[in-house]
Amino acid sequence: MSKIYDYVFYSIYRNTSITNKSIPDWSTTIAISILLALNVFSILIYAEYDIESIGEKGFGAIPLVLVGINYLYFLRNDRYKNILNRFKNHRNKLISDSLVLTYACISVFILFYALRIELKTTLFVTGFIALTGIIPYLFRPKKE
Repeated sequence: MSKIYDYVFYSIYRNTSITNKSIPDWSTTIAISILLALNVFSILIYAEYDIESIGEKGFGAIPLVLVGINYLYFLRNDRYKNILNRFKNHRNKLISDSLVLTYACISVFILFYALRIELKTTLFVTGFIALTGIIPYLFRPKKE
């Protein structure tokens, strides 16, 4: 399971590092944390958990806790550098990256659907996420 999680980091990092040259490691950690927070919120909504009991601070705390956990997992002791080296020669990057992008789109779609947000808006945001995942491929060096 950690290999999958590590590849999600690798895939997002590769896309992020094209446009963010200063702190792609932090940007990736935050992006993964946001995706996980969306998953947590979706599960709570589908489980019919009393969302109001979490409160406004709870909604802010969940992503922050996830950022902290992901910091410890990826950034502490520069573990992410080992992950980047491990997947550098990975084959089928296009397929694997497509699966990661699909996961991100489905995470957003499910949350918006659970919140009963208008379908047009849901599809627009999901399409925007997909587009931001595809655009970096246009700027990536040909060797990859």
